[in-house]
Amino acid sequence: MRITDQQIATFKRQGFLIVDGFLNEAEAAAAREAFFRSFAPPYEQWIAQGKPNKRGGHLFPFGEPGLDFAGTHPDLIDAASRIIGTPRIRMGEFHLGIKYAGENHWAAFHIDYGNNTLGPEPACDDYNHLAVFFCFDDVKPGMSPIMMTPNGRSDSEAVPMICKGGSICFYGMGTRHSASPWTAEQGGHRPTAWVGFVRADRPWDAARTFTYKSGAKPEAMAQFIAKATPRQRELIGFAPAGDPQWTDALIDGMAKRYPGFDPEPYRAARG
Repeated sequence: MRITDQQIATFKRQGFLIVDGFLNEAEAAAAREAFFRSFAPPYEQWIAQGKPNKRGGHLFPFGEPGLDFAGTHPDLIDAASRIIGTPRIRMGEFHLGIKYAGENHWAAFHIDYGNNTLGPEPACDDYNHLAVFFCFDDVKPGMSPIMMTPNGRSDSEAVPMICKGGSICFYGMGTRHSASPWTAEQGGHRPTAWVGFVRADRPWDAARTFTYKSGAKPEAMAQFIAKATPRQRELIGFAPAGDPQWTDALIDGMAKRYPGFDPEPYRAARG
């Protein structure tokens, strides 16, 4: 689902944009199944297991294509580049989280710059640092929906992210938002991911760098690098195809290190 210019204008006017059903049904199902398999179980299994607090590995890449390629979706990269205003962007964050019925959930309105940049507090119209919430399963009223406060409005006017699985919400570092209490009577879960994008030339904005030393599992990182497109590899620091860095030695070395790495896009971009 390519984000339209009109949607981006809405995002910049109100400080957030909820896109219901951003992932298609197959993509949403793959992401949801990968989430439950690799990070945390669905509500019924969580109850049956005695409500364990421990979650699985939670930092990108996860070694699960359904998750890894949801957070680096081509249409997401396209929208992030257009919002930020440059194709030279990097991923600054990608982690998972879940809320279950019956747990106490922290809920207080805030903005996210404090732990995501070394720079000053941004104005609400600073679009150099973009965050995206994914909801991998349906969120109904009372299921601790994320609340987004429109620019210039009070928190009492916040909009809940009530949506179907596979939906996303863009917001900026100056946008006030909060989780909300779980008030629905039925049990349930809200599996989410938080993905951040920053300008490649503003290193003080990146909350994380994604390397083996960041804690990424070697096999998961190798799988992602082998299967990613050149554009997706840019998100973790590789130069764009066509950049002089992509010499024959580098291209051949990458293909040797990462079985499945396709060198042709890099060779073709050299002209």
